[in-house]
Amino acid sequence: MASFLELQQVVKGYPSSPQPVLNDVDLQIELGERLVILGNSGAGKTTLLSLLGLILRADQGRILIAGEDAQQWTEKERALWRNRSLGYVFQDFGLIPELNLEDNVNLPLRIAGVRPSKWQGRELLQRVGLDGREHSYPKELSGGEVQRVAVARALVGSPHLVLADEPTGNLQRNQGEEIGHLFLELQQELGFSLVVATHNERLVSVLQAQPLWLYDGRLHLKNGEETVCGED
Repeated sequence: MASFLELQQVVKGYPSSPQPVLNDVDLQIELGERLVILGNSGAGKTTLLSLLGLILRADQGRILIAGEDAQQWTEKERALWRNRSLGYVFQDFGLIPELNLEDNVNLPLRIAGVRPSKWQGRELLQRVGLDGREHSYPKELSGGEVQRVAVARALVGSPHLVLADEPTGNLQRNQGEEIGHLFLELQQELGFSLVVATHNERLVSVLQAQPLWLYDGRLHLKNGEETVCGED
């Protein structure tokens, strides 16, 4: 039986770099699995997430979705899969300052041309601990609260896969651990696959997740770089 998502010998580089950022990367993700990708800044974590989310195309190799090679999909087919199956949490939150929290949460649906149900955004805000704050604006929230809104927005389309790029990078330690526990609770409840890219090793234990280390363009089961460490 095919994995939910699989990378096979994937290579990805950029014109500005003489060496590929990712080189012969293999990775299998099962539905409902939790993974933490650890690595220093510049190791290629964001590139890896962008490949998993079909935001970028690999230079070489295959990206399989339920056994189908998404490298062969058209841009329209890739966008349709993202709209239906992907939730993304950014390090810089990515909320729209002019929109209230409910509208921020519902924004991916509107971009996809789907009309949200009357209470959809509010129910997700309640689920992430922001009940009654739907008419507030991002500037009125703490960093931890803003990231909770970003998590709710990632879940609004009931995705099969949630990718989180340094989701605790701009948060204080206690706020970061709260977000980690929130991810764990929601993932166990809703059953989506979760891949978190971070340099914060504490998230491995908080999320009770399988860790993989990214360095030298490849994924490793053990840390071979002593400089990878937790956040202050």
